[in-house]
Amino acid sequence: MPTQFCTATQHCSNHQKAISKSGALEKEETKCKELVIIGNGPSGISLSYLLSGHLPFYKGGSQDEFLHTRLMVEPHLSLVEQDLQFLSDGLEGRSNNPVSLLLDALQKPEADLGLEEPSLLEWRFNPEKQVDHIVLGRGQPGGIWQTLDGSLLTVSLGAWMELPNFTMAEWKESNQFKTVNSDSSSRRTSVANVSKYYTDYVDIMGIAENFRNSTVVTAVKQVKLGEISKSSDAPVRSCPMQDIIHENINQNLKISEEMFNFEEEDLVSDDLSSQCSSLTQKCSLSSASVDSCEDMSTSPTESSPSYRSSKGNSNYKRSISSPNILPNWDPILNPMLFSHSYNQQSSFESISPAQDYSSSLSDNCRMRNKPTIIHACSQKTLFEVTGYEVMANAEGKNNMQHFKYLTENVVLATGQSDLPNRLNVAGRDLPFVLHNLQELEKMVETGRLTENSDPVMIVGAGLSAADAIISTQNHGFPIVHVFRKSVANPGLIFNKLPVAIYPEYHAVHRMMASGQLGHQQTKILRGHAVEREYPGYQAFGQTEILEITKDRQVLLGGPETNISIKVSYIVVLIGASPNLSFMTDAETELGRVPGTVIDRDTPIDIDVYTHESTNVPGLYAMGPLTGDNFVRFIQGGALAIATHVNQKS
Repeated sequence: MPTQFCTATQHCSNHQKAISKSGALEKEETKCKELVIIGNGPSGISLSYLLSGHLPFYKGGSQDEFLHTRLMVEPHLSLVEQDLQFLSDGLEGRSNNPVSLLLDALQKPEADLGLEEPSLLEWRFNPEKQVDHIVLGRGQPGGIWQTLDGSLLTVSLGAWMELPNFTMAEWKESNQFKTVNSDSSSRRTSVANVSKYYTDYVDIMGIAENFRNSTVVTAVKQVKLGEISKSSDAPVRSCPMQDIIHENINQNLKISEEMFNFEEEDLVSDDLSSQCSSLTQKCSLSSASVDSCEDMSTSPTESSPSYRSSKGNSNYKRSISSPNILPNWDPILNPMLFSHSYNQQSSFESISPAQDYSSSLSDNCRMRNKPTIIHACSQKTLFEVTGYEVMANAEGKNNMQHFKYLTENVVLATGQSDLPNRLNVAGRDLPFVLHNLQELEKMVETGRLTENSDPVMIVGAGLSAADAIISTQNHGFPIVHVFRKSVANPGLIFNKLPVAIYPEYHAVHRMMASGQLGHQQTKILRGHAVEREYPGYQAFGQTEILEITKDRQVLLGGPETNISIKVSYIVVLIGASPNLSFMTDAETELGRVPGTVIDRDTPIDIDVYTHESTNVPGLYAMGPLTGDNFVRFIQGGALAIATHVNQKS
């Protein structure tokens, strides 16, 4: 895993090595797509499956009578063709996004009761519903799951990590793909299994051609169609609207002045409107201003070979396992992230009667001596997505291939694990201050951290910190654990996890309670007496780091803490934030609070029924960027986006 992630101005350590070996970037022709997805984790994979023409149909059986009644109003239609706001009305659950609750209720009915019931959906392939798209990801499909320690167990149950229309059980039964590190005694699964499942899913479900891996997006910006046609860059390939605007502008250069001295009656005809319609699906002189050009008339079936190919394996045999029942248990911490519904409405200014409008247009044409319709439609706004791909050549050397995509729609599916949160204290950037478990493991492998080293300080009270404690303890290193909350704080994640399913995390919780006993011999935790039993572990609850010095001294402070400790390394695991630096000026304008960066407390503000940004039309977001942090819920965002893109086109 690289020591830092790529940004718009700085490369990660892995890609920097590739660049130094390969030299300058190679350029390729600009390509046009109906939609570009940034991020190839579970979010991007799920959305790609729906955009590839795979549609969910309700087949009945919901125990929710109101939901069942709404779904039976138009049972012949897929969910993608229906009103999601109507279908998801009144649903409640662990997600704040109603469409996520809708799809989860149909894919994982009664899952919150510990049941594993069969899905209530039937998936059908419809090539006419395909959307020409590309998925851009840093590594192999699976996103962050490809970088985690494979020996760890998932927080969610194994069945909750599944993607649409292909269960984990079916994957395990496949003769072609073997289970990795299987643990049949647990309903959770290993990270290694999950990462392999996601990689295999893309191949088995027939959507691999939509993925472009080992890429880094460096910029996403909005451009006018007219500006693109004036660009001196490489020609655009497979871009119907670009060809049309080029053709019209080239023709315009040959048109004489007399062509625009037409009569009044000619102006009232539909000739100009039909010309604009050749560029766009909706551009009417009689209903809006000339500058209103919406929805490029791209024809996916004509412009992209992928539209002519059948996706998925329709002959794949499906099996339904008998439901397993678990006792009810408190839900995992649900992030307090809310997004208000924003119903977008079009607003048009009042216009003059058609004849007056035509006269005005005639005057403008005579004055400007150029085709006004070309100017109007050239104001259509597209997204320009640029970046580079790391590619290995025949000699085994890396080549950096520059790419540029033009698209009407961009989906942000990057997750929130790109940039680790840092301490706001002096010394936070010293070289012995680490921010992930992989960096600590590297110190062990290189011999810079041994059993004779000073204690390792771990900062944080989440599951990542718990994983680091388990790993460090397995190496036999002494541990100093610093966290701000009290062990008994109900907001602590350990107090929300059932003991029977998460024994390793509750062992860490007991360590946290026993490690800060001080002069007390015992302490009560969840009704049980806890004694000091981990001599190599010391905890400092309700404590913060005040300063880190170059000689590895760490000053701690708190209500009952005022001490300086010498350490070998500090591992800071206090959450992470998304890297949206490629959004340039729009990065701080996407959240519910304008001017603030996106993080767990400030998700991207979206229309919850379409997942389109309330600030930037055509820009969508899903997954952790919108508050859905569990795989079983992010698929609802995919349904919302696929539905909106299909319906508006």
